[in-house]
Amino acid sequence: MGKLIVLFLFSPTLLLAQKNYPVLLDSYMQTQASVNEFTGTVLVAQRGKIIYEKAFGWADREWNVPNTLQTKFQIGSITKQFTAACILQLVEAGKLNLDDRLSKFFPGFNKGDSVTLHMLLNHTSGISFKEIPGLGRLSTVPLEKDTILAWLNKQVYSFSPGTNFMYSNAGYFLLGYIIEKVTGKASGDYLRTNIMQKIGLKNTFANRWDTIVSYRAKGYSKTDGKWKNAKYIAMEGVNYSAGDMISTIEDLYYWNDALFSNTILSPAMLNKMTTNYKSNYGYGLGIDTFQHHHRVGHIGVFNGFASCLNYYPADSITAIVLSNERNTNTWRILDALTAILFDHPVSNIYKHTEVVIDTKLFKRYTGLYLQNGSPFADTILVSKDRLYWHSYWYGRLELKPESDTSFFIEEEPDIQLKFKVDKKGRVIKAFFIEAGVEYEMKIK
Repeated sequence: MGKLIVLFLFSPTLLLAQKNYPVLLDSYMQTQASVNEFTGTVLVAQRGKIIYEKAFGWADREWNVPNTLQTKFQIGSITKQFTAACILQLVEAGKLNLDDRLSKFFPGFNKGDSVTLHMLLNHTSGISFKEIPGLGRLSTVPLEKDTILAWLNKQVYSFSPGTNFMYSNAGYFLLGYIIEKVTGKASGDYLRTNIMQKIGLKNTFANRWDTIVSYRAKGYSKTDGKWKNAKYIAMEGVNYSAGDMISTIEDLYYWNDALFSNTILSPAMLNKMTTNYKSNYGYGLGIDTFQHHHRVGHIGVFNGFASCLNYYPADSITAIVLSNERNTNTWRILDALTAILFDHPVSNIYKHTEVVIDTKLFKRYTGLYLQNGSPFADTILVSKDRLYWHSYWYGRLELKPESDTSFFIEEEPDIQLKFKVDKKGRVIKAFFIEAGVEYEMKIK
Protein backbone atom coordinates (compact mmCIF):
# COMPACT_ATOMS: atom_id res chain seq x y z
CA MET A 1 0.00 0.00 0.00
CA GLY A 2 2.88 2.37 0.83
CA LYS A 3 4.39 1.90 -2.65
CA LEU A 4 1.05 2.76 -4.23
CA ILE A 5 0.89 6.01 -2.24
CA VAL A 6 4.41 6.95 -3.36
CA LEU A 7 3.58 6.23 -7.01
CA PHE A 8 0.40 8.29 -6.71
CA LEU A 9 2.21 11.22 -5.15
CA PHE A 10 4.74 11.33 -7.97
CA SER A 11 2.38 10.62 -10.85
CA PRO A 12 2.73 13.04 -13.83
CA THR A 13 -0.94 14.04 -13.56
CA LEU A 14 -0.65 15.10 -9.93
CA LEU A 15 2.63 16.92 -10.51
CA LEU A 16 0.96 18.82 -13.33
CA ALA A 17 -1.80 19.89 -10.98
CA GLN A 18 0.65 20.84 -8.22
CA LYS A 19 2.80 23.01 -10.51
CA ASN A 20 -0.20 24.36 -12.43
CA TYR A 21 1.63 24.57 -15.72
CA PRO A 22 -1.41 25.95 -17.61
CA VAL A 23 -1.36 29.03 -15.37
CA LEU A 24 2.39 29.47 -15.90
CA LEU A 25 2.02 29.08 -19.67
CA ASP A 26 -0.83 31.59 -19.76
CA SER A 27 1.08 34.08 -17.62
CA TYR A 28 3.96 33.97 -20.08
CA MET A 29 1.71 34.33 -23.15
CA GLN A 30 -0.22 37.22 -21.60
CA THR A 31 3.04 39.14 -21.37
CA GLN A 32 3.88 38.25 -24.98
CA ALA A 33 0.51 39.69 -25.95
CA SER A 34 0.73 42.84 -23.84
CA VAL A 35 4.40 43.70 -24.45
CA ASN A 36 5.08 42.31 -27.94
CA GLU A 37 1.49 42.48 -29.25
CA PHE A 38 1.55 38.78 -30.08
CA THR A 39 -1.25 37.92 -32.48
CA GLY A 40 -2.09 34.30 -33.22
CA THR A 41 -2.88 31.02 -31.51
CA VAL A 42 -0.93 28.77 -29.15
CA LEU A 43 -1.35 25.12 -28.17
CA VAL A 44 0.59 22.94 -25.74
CA ALA A 45 -0.23 19.26 -25.22
CA GLN A 46 1.31 16.66 -22.95
CA ARG A 47 0.75 12.90 -22.94
CA GLY A 48 -2.12 13.10 -25.41
CA LYS A 49 -3.98 15.88 -23.61
CA ILE A 50 -4.17 19.56 -24.55
CA ILE A 51 -3.17 21.43 -21.39
CA TYR A 52 -3.15 24.94 -22.84
CA GLU A 53 -4.59 26.61 -25.93
CA LYS A 54 -5.54 30.20 -26.52
CA ALA A 55 -6.02 32.82 -29.23
CA PHE A 56 -4.63 36.36 -29.11
CA GLY A 57 -4.86 39.50 -31.23
CA TRP A 58 -6.65 40.11 -34.48
CA ALA A 59 -7.42 37.98 -37.53
CA ASP A 60 -8.44 41.17 -39.35
CA ARG A 61 -7.18 44.43 -37.89
CA GLU A 62 -9.23 46.60 -40.22
CA TRP A 63 -12.52 45.05 -39.16
CA ASN A 64 -11.48 44.29 -35.56
CA VAL A 65 -12.08 40.56 -36.00
CA PRO A 66 -10.26 38.63 -33.25
CA ASN A 67 -8.27 35.45 -33.73
CA THR A 68 -9.96 32.33 -32.38
CA LEU A 69 -8.98 28.69 -32.13
CA GLN A 70 -10.81 28.20 -35.46
CA THR A 71 -8.71 30.81 -37.27
CA LYS A 72 -6.78 29.46 -40.27
CA PHE A 73 -3.18 30.61 -40.76
CA GLN A 74 -0.70 30.26 -43.58
CA ILE A 75 1.84 27.75 -42.19
CA GLY A 76 4.71 28.29 -44.65
CA SER A 77 7.40 25.63 -44.54
CA ILE A 78 5.52 23.39 -42.11
CA THR A 79 3.98 22.37 -45.46
CA LYS A 80 7.19 20.43 -46.17
CA GLN A 81 6.43 17.66 -43.68
CA PHE A 82 3.09 17.05 -45.41
CA THR A 83 4.82 16.86 -48.80
CA ALA A 84 7.45 14.49 -47.39
CA ALA A 85 4.74 12.25 -45.92
CA CYS A 86 3.00 12.08 -49.32
CA ILE A 87 6.25 11.01 -51.00
CA LEU A 88 6.84 8.32 -48.37
CA GLN A 89 3.28 7.02 -48.79
CA LEU A 90 3.98 6.62 -52.50
CA VAL A 91 7.27 4.87 -51.70
CA GLU A 92 5.42 2.49 -49.41
CA ALA A 93 2.85 1.84 -52.15
CA GLY A 94 5.65 0.93 -54.57
CA LYS A 95 5.00 3.89 -56.86
CA LEU A 96 8.25 5.65 -55.95
CA ASN A 97 11.68 4.73 -54.66
CA LEU A 98 13.87 7.04 -52.59
CA ASP A 99 16.74 6.26 -54.99
CA ASP A 100 14.69 7.35 -58.02
CA ARG A 101 16.57 9.95 -60.06
CA LEU A 102 15.19 13.34 -61.01
CA SER A 103 15.72 12.46 -64.67
CA LYS A 104 13.09 9.72 -64.36
CA PHE A 105 10.39 12.37 -63.95
CA PHE A 106 11.98 15.26 -65.84
CA PRO A 107 14.07 13.84 -68.74
CA GLY A 108 16.89 16.13 -69.78
CA PHE A 109 17.06 17.99 -66.45
CA ASN A 110 20.60 19.24 -65.80
CA LYS A 111 22.47 16.60 -63.73
CA GLY A 112 19.12 14.86 -63.26
CA ASP A 113 20.85 11.48 -63.11
CA SER A 114 22.78 12.65 -60.01
CA VAL A 115 19.81 13.84 -57.93
CA THR A 116 17.65 11.40 -55.97
CA LEU A 117 14.35 11.84 -54.13
CA HIS A 118 16.31 11.27 -50.93
CA MET A 119 18.45 14.34 -51.72
CA LEU A 120 15.40 16.50 -52.47
CA LEU A 121 13.75 15.44 -49.21
CA ASN A 122 16.75 16.23 -46.99
CA HIS A 123 18.00 19.36 -48.81
CA THR A 124 21.23 17.86 -50.15
CA SER A 125 20.49 18.17 -53.88
CA GLY A 126 22.26 21.50 -54.45
CA ILE A 127 19.23 22.82 -56.39
CA SER A 128 17.82 26.18 -55.32
CA PHE A 129 15.84 29.22 -56.42
CA LYS A 130 18.52 31.63 -55.30
CA GLU A 131 19.99 32.41 -58.75
CA ILE A 132 16.65 33.19 -60.44
CA PRO A 133 16.66 36.96 -61.15
CA GLY A 134 13.74 38.94 -59.75
CA LEU A 135 12.36 35.96 -57.81
CA GLY A 136 10.71 38.24 -55.22
CA ARG A 137 8.70 39.99 -57.92
CA LEU A 138 7.99 36.76 -59.78
CA SER A 139 6.66 35.12 -56.61
CA THR A 140 3.56 37.32 -56.92
CA VAL A 141 2.67 35.65 -60.23
CA PRO A 142 0.76 32.32 -60.45
CA LEU A 143 3.40 30.75 -62.68
CA GLU A 144 3.03 27.47 -64.53
CA LYS A 145 5.08 24.65 -63.02
CA ASP A 146 6.83 23.95 -66.32
CA THR A 147 7.99 27.57 -66.44
CA ILE A 148 9.55 27.22 -63.00
CA LEU A 149 11.02 23.86 -63.96
CA ALA A 150 12.70 25.44 -67.00
CA TRP A 151 14.24 28.14 -64.77
CA LEU A 152 15.55 25.55 -62.33
CA ASN A 153 17.05 23.56 -65.16
CA LYS A 154 19.22 26.58 -66.05
CA GLN A 155 20.52 27.14 -62.51
CA VAL A 156 24.06 26.38 -61.44
CA TYR A 157 24.12 23.80 -58.65
CA SER A 158 25.28 25.20 -55.30
CA PHE A 159 27.35 22.03 -54.78
CA SER A 160 27.69 18.56 -56.20
CA PRO A 161 24.44 16.65 -55.41
CA GLY A 162 24.57 14.74 -52.14
CA THR A 163 27.78 16.32 -50.81
CA ASN A 164 26.38 19.15 -48.69
CA PHE A 165 23.27 20.65 -47.12
CA MET A 166 21.41 23.76 -48.21
CA TYR A 167 17.80 24.43 -47.26
CA SER A 168 15.87 24.51 -50.52
CA ASN A 169 12.29 25.43 -51.33
CA ALA A 170 13.10 24.43 -54.91
CA GLY A 171 13.63 20.82 -53.86
CA TYR A 172 10.18 20.65 -52.29
CA PHE A 173 8.61 22.34 -55.30
CA LEU A 174 10.07 19.50 -57.41
CA LEU A 175 8.75 16.89 -54.96
CA GLY A 176 5.24 18.30 -55.28
CA TYR A 177 5.51 18.22 -59.05
CA ILE A 178 6.70 14.59 -58.86
CA ILE A 179 3.60 13.71 -56.80
CA GLU A 180 1.53 15.20 -59.61
CA LYS A 181 3.46 13.29 -62.27
CA VAL A 182 3.02 9.97 -60.46
CA THR A 183 -0.59 10.29 -59.28
CA GLY A 184 -2.12 12.61 -61.86
CA LYS A 185 -3.23 14.89 -59.01
CA ALA A 186 -1.85 18.19 -57.77
CA SER A 187 0.03 17.65 -54.51
CA GLY A 188 -2.69 19.45 -52.54
CA ASP A 189 -5.41 17.22 -54.03
CA TYR A 190 -3.43 14.06 -53.29
CA LEU A 191 -2.86 15.32 -49.75
CA ARG A 192 -6.56 15.96 -49.19
CA THR A 193 -7.60 12.51 -50.41
CA ASN A 194 -4.87 10.38 -48.85
CA ILE A 195 -4.10 12.19 -45.61
CA MET A 196 -6.64 14.82 -44.57
CA GLN A 197 -9.71 12.74 -45.25
CA LYS A 198 -8.01 9.70 -43.72
CA ILE A 199 -7.48 11.40 -40.35
CA GLY A 200 -10.51 13.71 -40.48
CA LEU A 201 -8.82 17.11 -40.83
CA LYS A 202 -11.21 19.65 -42.37
CA ASN A 203 -9.24 22.87 -41.90
CA THR A 204 -5.91 22.01 -43.52
CA PHE A 205 -5.36 22.34 -47.25
CA ALA A 206 -3.42 24.06 -50.01
CA ASN A 207 -4.33 27.73 -49.83
CA ARG A 208 -5.58 29.72 -52.82
CA TRP A 209 -6.29 33.42 -52.39
CA ASP A 210 -9.20 33.41 -54.87
CA THR A 211 -11.05 30.78 -52.81
CA ILE A 212 -13.55 31.79 -50.12
CA VAL A 213 -12.17 30.37 -46.85
CA SER A 214 -14.01 30.78 -43.57
CA TYR A 215 -12.04 32.14 -40.59
CA ARG A 216 -8.91 32.84 -42.66
CA ALA A 217 -6.54 35.30 -40.97
CA LYS A 218 -5.05 38.24 -42.83
CA GLY A 219 -1.29 38.51 -42.74
CA TYR A 220 0.60 41.50 -41.32
CA SER A 221 4.05 42.83 -40.62
CA LYS A 222 5.04 45.25 -37.88
CA THR A 223 8.02 47.57 -38.25
CA ASP A 224 8.92 50.23 -35.68
CA GLY A 225 5.56 49.66 -34.02
CA LYS A 226 3.55 50.27 -37.21
CA TRP A 227 1.29 47.56 -38.63
CA LYS A 228 1.06 46.93 -42.37
CA ASN A 229 -0.81 44.48 -44.55
CA ALA A 230 1.44 41.75 -45.90
CA LYS A 231 2.45 41.83 -49.55
CA TYR A 232 0.70 39.39 -51.84
CA ILE A 233 2.42 36.14 -52.84
CA ALA A 234 0.86 33.65 -55.27
CA MET A 235 0.32 30.13 -54.00
CA GLU A 236 0.38 28.51 -57.44
CA GLY A 237 3.97 29.51 -58.26
CA VAL A 238 7.25 28.88 -56.48
CA ASN A 239 5.59 28.20 -53.10
CA TYR A 240 3.43 25.26 -54.16
CA SER A 241 4.32 22.12 -52.16
CA ALA A 242 7.15 23.93 -50.32
CA GLY A 243 4.88 26.33 -48.43
CA ASP A 244 1.34 26.76 -49.74
CA MET A 245 -0.70 25.24 -46.92
CA ILE A 246 -3.15 26.74 -44.46
CA SER A 247 -4.27 25.21 -41.16
CA THR A 248 -5.59 25.73 -37.64
CA ILE A 249 -3.80 25.14 -34.35
CA GLU A 250 -5.88 22.06 -33.47
CA ASP A 251 -5.62 20.52 -36.94
CA LEU A 252 -1.83 20.69 -36.69
CA TYR A 253 -1.96 19.02 -33.29
CA TYR A 254 -4.08 16.15 -34.64
CA TRP A 255 -1.84 15.90 -37.72
CA ASN A 256 1.25 15.56 -35.53
CA ASP A 257 -0.47 12.97 -33.35
CA ALA A 258 -1.51 10.93 -36.40
CA LEU A 259 1.98 11.13 -37.92
CA PHE A 260 3.78 9.90 -34.81
CA SER A 261 1.21 7.23 -33.99
CA ASN A 262 1.83 5.63 -37.43
CA THR A 263 -1.63 6.42 -38.76
CA ILE A 264 -0.09 8.15 -41.79
CA LEU A 265 3.09 6.13 -42.29
CA SER A 266 4.45 2.77 -41.24
CA PRO A 267 7.10 2.73 -38.48
CA ALA A 268 9.77 2.08 -41.13
CA MET A 269 8.75 5.11 -43.22
CA LEU A 270 8.39 7.33 -40.14
CA ASN A 271 11.88 6.28 -39.11
CA LYS A 272 13.22 7.43 -42.49
CA MET A 273 11.38 10.73 -42.10
CA THR A 274 12.83 11.38 -38.65
CA THR A 275 16.43 10.29 -39.25
CA ASN A 276 19.01 13.07 -38.93
CA TYR A 277 20.84 12.91 -42.28
CA LYS A 278 22.75 16.21 -42.44
CA SER A 279 22.64 19.48 -40.51
CA ASN A 280 19.93 18.30 -38.09
CA TYR A 281 17.41 17.61 -40.83
CA GLY A 282 15.36 14.57 -41.82
CA TYR A 283 12.58 14.62 -44.43
CA GLY A 284 10.57 17.83 -43.98
CA LEU A 285 11.48 17.92 -40.29
CA GLY A 286 14.25 19.49 -38.25
CA ILE A 287 15.79 17.14 -35.67
CA ASP A 288 17.76 18.38 -32.67
CA THR A 289 17.61 18.76 -28.90
CA PHE A 290 16.40 21.47 -26.55
CA GLN A 291 17.36 21.39 -22.87
CA HIS A 292 18.76 17.90 -23.60
CA HIS A 293 15.33 16.72 -24.79
CA HIS A 294 15.03 15.16 -28.25
CA ARG A 295 13.01 17.46 -30.53
CA VAL A 296 11.41 17.10 -33.96
CA GLY A 297 9.77 20.06 -35.65
CA HIS A 298 9.79 22.87 -38.17
CA ILE A 299 9.46 26.62 -38.54
CA GLY A 300 7.31 28.30 -41.18
CA VAL A 301 7.81 31.90 -42.32
CA PHE A 302 5.66 33.49 -44.99
CA ASN A 303 4.62 37.03 -45.95
CA GLY A 304 2.44 38.11 -43.04
CA PHE A 305 2.72 34.83 -41.14
CA ALA A 306 5.09 32.90 -38.86
CA SER A 307 4.62 29.45 -37.36
CA CYS A 308 6.39 26.70 -35.47
CA LEU A 309 5.48 23.12 -34.56
CA ASN A 310 7.70 21.16 -32.17
CA TYR A 311 7.30 17.64 -30.85
CA TYR A 312 9.26 15.96 -28.05
CA PRO A 313 8.75 12.20 -28.53
CA ALA A 314 10.29 11.02 -25.25
CA ASP A 315 8.31 13.57 -23.25
CA SER A 316 5.12 13.28 -25.32
CA ILE A 317 4.95 17.08 -25.60
CA THR A 318 3.56 18.94 -28.61
CA ALA A 319 3.85 22.72 -28.80
CA ILE A 320 2.54 24.89 -31.64
CA VAL A 321 2.46 28.62 -32.33
CA LEU A 322 0.72 30.18 -35.33
CA SER A 323 0.94 33.93 -35.89
CA ASN A 324 -0.35 36.33 -38.53
CA GLU A 325 2.60 38.68 -38.01
CA ARG A 326 5.64 37.98 -40.16
CA ASN A 327 8.31 39.03 -37.66
CA THR A 328 7.07 37.00 -34.69
CA ASN A 329 9.83 34.78 -33.29
CA THR A 330 7.57 31.75 -32.95
CA TRP A 331 10.45 29.36 -32.22
CA ARG A 332 11.58 31.48 -29.26
CA ILE A 333 8.06 31.50 -27.86
CA LEU A 334 7.87 27.70 -28.16
CA ASP A 335 11.25 27.33 -26.47
CA ALA A 336 9.95 29.37 -23.55
CA LEU A 337 6.71 27.39 -23.27
CA THR A 338 8.48 24.02 -23.33
CA ALA A 339 11.18 25.27 -20.97
CA ILE A 340 8.38 26.00 -18.48
CA LEU A 341 7.28 22.36 -18.74
CA PHE A 342 10.89 21.26 -18.25
CA ASP A 343 11.10 23.39 -15.07
CA HIS A 344 13.88 25.48 -16.60
CA PRO A 345 14.10 29.15 -15.48
CA VAL A 346 11.82 31.33 -17.63
CA SER A 347 10.92 34.93 -16.92
CA ASN A 348 7.88 36.71 -18.29
CA ILE A 349 8.37 39.31 -21.01
CA TYR A 350 8.56 42.96 -20.02
CA LYS A 351 9.30 46.26 -21.70
CA HIS A 352 12.95 47.25 -21.34
CA THR A 353 13.90 50.75 -20.25
CA GLU A 354 17.40 52.12 -20.64
CA VAL A 355 18.94 53.71 -17.54
CA VAL A 356 22.11 55.71 -17.03
CA ILE A 357 24.91 53.92 -15.19
CA ASP A 358 28.56 54.68 -14.62
CA THR A 359 30.28 53.74 -17.90
CA LYS A 360 33.34 52.68 -15.89
CA LEU A 361 31.34 49.58 -14.94
CA PHE A 362 31.35 48.43 -18.56
CA LYS A 363 34.95 47.28 -18.40
CA ARG A 364 34.23 44.52 -15.89
CA TYR A 365 31.95 42.78 -18.41
CA THR A 366 34.45 42.69 -21.28
CA GLY A 367 35.84 39.33 -22.33
CA LEU A 368 34.87 36.06 -23.97
CA TYR A 369 31.72 34.09 -23.15
CA LEU A 370 30.54 30.75 -24.46
CA GLN A 371 26.86 29.93 -24.85
CA ASN A 372 25.71 26.40 -24.15
CA GLY A 373 26.16 24.21 -27.20
CA SER A 374 27.78 26.90 -29.35
CA PRO A 375 31.26 26.29 -30.80
CA PHE A 376 31.81 30.04 -31.14
CA ALA A 377 32.67 32.38 -28.28
CA ASP A 378 30.88 35.71 -27.90
CA THR A 379 32.91 38.84 -27.26
CA ILE A 380 31.87 41.75 -25.06
CA LEU A 381 33.89 44.92 -25.56
CA VAL A 382 33.82 48.64 -24.83
CA SER A 383 34.10 51.27 -27.55
CA LYS A 384 33.68 55.02 -26.99
CA ASP A 385 31.92 54.57 -23.64
CA ARG A 386 29.46 52.08 -25.10
CA LEU A 387 29.19 48.36 -24.40
CA TYR A 388 28.94 45.97 -27.35
CA TRP A 389 28.17 42.29 -27.69
CA HIS A 390 29.71 40.58 -30.71
CA SER A 391 28.07 37.25 -31.51
CA TYR A 392 28.73 34.84 -34.36
CA TRP A 393 24.96 34.49 -34.86
CA TYR A 394 23.81 38.10 -34.37
CA GLY A 395 26.83 40.21 -35.28
CA ARG A 396 27.83 43.29 -33.29
CA LEU A 397 25.05 44.87 -31.24
CA GLU A 398 25.04 47.51 -28.53
CA LEU A 399 24.16 46.43 -25.00
CA LYS A 400 21.97 49.01 -23.29
CA PRO A 401 21.82 48.99 -19.48
CA GLU A 402 18.60 48.54 -17.56
CA SER A 403 20.55 48.17 -14.32
CA ASP A 404 24.19 47.87 -13.26
CA THR A 405 24.13 44.13 -14.08
CA SER A 406 21.41 43.73 -16.71
CA PHE A 407 21.52 44.73 -20.39
CA PHE A 408 19.19 44.51 -23.36
CA ILE A 409 19.47 44.94 -27.13
CA GLU A 410 17.21 47.46 -28.81
CA GLU A 411 17.27 45.67 -32.18
CA GLU A 412 16.61 42.29 -30.55
CA PRO A 413 14.32 43.01 -27.58
CA ASP A 414 13.86 39.28 -26.90
CA ILE A 415 17.55 39.05 -25.93
CA GLN A 416 19.13 40.12 -22.62
CA LEU A 417 22.45 39.58 -20.92
CA LYS A 418 22.64 39.49 -17.12
CA PHE A 419 25.62 39.21 -14.84
CA LYS A 420 26.29 38.28 -11.25
CA VAL A 421 29.26 40.01 -9.64
CA ASP A 422 31.07 39.51 -6.35
CA LYS A 423 31.79 42.19 -3.74
CA LYS A 424 34.84 43.31 -5.69
CA GLY A 425 32.80 43.77 -8.87
CA ARG A 426 34.21 40.75 -10.65
CA VAL A 427 31.86 38.79 -12.88
CA ILE A 428 31.27 35.35 -11.41
CA LYS A 429 28.29 34.31 -13.52
CA ALA A 430 26.81 35.41 -16.85
CA PHE A 431 23.43 34.63 -18.36
CA PHE A 432 22.05 34.84 -21.88
CA ILE A 433 18.25 35.28 -21.85
CA GLU A 434 16.21 34.70 -24.99
CA ALA A 435 12.46 35.36 -24.89
CA GLY A 436 12.61 34.81 -21.14
CA VAL A 437 14.53 31.50 -21.28
CA GLU A 438 17.68 31.71 -19.18
CA TYR A 439 20.96 30.06 -20.21
CA GLU A 440 24.15 30.30 -18.19
CA MET A 441 27.21 31.25 -20.24
CA LYS A 442 30.73 30.04 -19.53
CA ILE A 443 33.23 32.77 -18.81
CA LYS A 444 36.43 32.14 -20.77
